[in-house]
Amino acid sequence: MSRIEAVDGLAFRLPSSLTAQPRDEECFLLRIVTEDGLTGWGEAHGSPFLSRAVVNAPKTHITAQGLRSILLGTDASDIPALRRRMEKNTQWIGRDGVVMQAIAAAELALWDLAGQRAGLPVSRLLSPEARTSIACYASDKVAATPEGTALRIRAEREAGFRAHKLGWPPFGASEESDVAFLQAARNVAPDATLMVDAAQAFTLEEALSRARAFQPFNLAWIEEPLNRDDLNDQKTLREKSAVPIASGEGECGIIGLKRIASFVDILQPDITRCGLLAACEIAPQVPQVCSHSFTTPLNIAMHAHWLAAMPNALFLEWPMSKAALWAPYFHGNLTPVNGEVLLPQSPGWGLRPDLDALAPFIMPSEG
Repeated sequence: MSRIEAVDGLAFRLPSSLTAQPRDEECFLLRIVTEDGLTGWGEAHGSPFLSRAVVNAPKTHITAQGLRSILLGTDASDIPALRRRMEKNTQWIGRDGVVMQAIAAAELALWDLAGQRAGLPVSRLLSPEARTSIACYASDKVAATPEGTALRIRAEREAGFRAHKLGWPPFGASEESDVAFLQAARNVAPDATLMVDAAQAFTLEEALSRARAFQPFNLAWIEEPLNRDDLNDQKTLREKSAVPIASGEGECGIIGLKRIASFVDILQPDITRCGLLAACEIAPQVPQVCSHSFTTPLNIAMHAHWLAAMPNALFLEWPMSKAALWAPYFHGNLTPVNGEVLLPQSPGWGLRPDLDALAPFIMPSEG
C-alpha cells in the first residue's frame, strides 16, 4: 500500500515582460507525495487560480470538499477508485469545468506514481504494445498575414515538421482571407499535412461553405468550427462536410466526450481536462484520436504516453511557441525530430517541473 501524505496545487504565471507576448502565460501543476517517498505530477489546463482553490477547499459536506481533503490518507494505487471518489465527493461544487480539470490533474499525478512503482513509462502501463514514438504536427496561432504564414511554415519545415495547423484570429474573419492563408501554407509545403482550427468561429452555413472552399487543400481536418454546444448543427456538419471534422478539447469528462463522439471524425480529448481514464475509454469508440496538448512539456509528454498506447492515434499536437516558452522550467528531454517525438522511457511521465526555476513565478494567493 502506498498512502498519500501530501496533495499540493501549484499555480505559476510567467509575465508578459518575460514571454515577449501580449499576455501572461500560466500553468497549474498538481503534486502528490506518498508515504514511500514517491512524487507524482499532473497538470490541469484551465484557470490555475481556480484549480488551486479546488485542491485547497476545506470540507463543508461529504459531497462538497477539496481534493486534498478527499485524497489524504488514501491508497494511491487504485486509480479508478480514487477517480470515482473525487467525482462523488465534489459533486456539489462542480460536475464540469474547473473541478473536473483539477480532478484530471490529480488522476494524472496518480498515473505518474503508478509508473514509478511499476518501473515503467505510463504508455507501457496502458498497453504492452505501446509505440516508442509518435508523429506530431506543428501548432501555433496563424500569423497576421499570409506572407507571415509562409515564413512560419517554412521555418517549421526546416525544423523537420511535415504537418502544420493554422488557426485563431485573424483566421476565420472571411472565407477569402482564410483561403489566402491556406494557399500561402500550401505554396511553401505542397506535400505537407495541413489542418485548421476555427476556434468555434462559424455558423453551420459558414462552416459548410468553408469546407467546400477548403477542399482543394486536402486538409486533415477542420477543428472546432462550431460552438461546442450546438450538437444538432455538429451532427449536420459531419454528415455534409467535404472535410473531416475534429473536436473535443473542451470536454472535461467521459459524459461530454461521449456526447460528441458521433459528431466528429477525429476526437481530441485533452487529458489535462478530462483525465486519462476517460480518454482511454472513449478512444475505441471513434475513428481516430489526436491530442490537445497546448501548454507545458509535461502536458505534451503526458499526451504522448496516452497516444502511444492508442492504436487509432493520429497526431500529437506540438505547440511551437508554448513548448519553447516552458521548456526551461522542466527536467527531461522531449524534442521532435523529423516530425516525431521519442517518448521518455523512464518510469512515469519521464518529465517533471524544475521547482527552483519556477519559484519566482508562483501565483500569489489572491490571484
